[in-house]
Amino acid sequence: MNTADVVANGPSWMPSELMTREEAAAYLRRSPGTLANWAAQRKGPPYYRQLDGAVVYAIEDLAEWLAAQRVTPRAA
Repeated sequence: MNTADVVANGPSWMPSELMTREEAAAYLRRSPGTLANWAAQRKGPPYYRQLDGAVVYAIEDLAEWLAAQRVTPRAA
């Protein structure tokens, strides 16, 4: 990847979309308070804490975490 690509598209490790705690909570159908509690307990999806203290979630991390929560029932 050349410098022009990095400037235009961001580095390859950069998440494609960052969501606020409120947006992430809506995506997961939970309250922002639940996500805050999970973060305090080191549970729930991974998040980024920015320099100003704001918490944001990468859409890829939310999707991966949600998929890991899937439970497949056993056949009867």
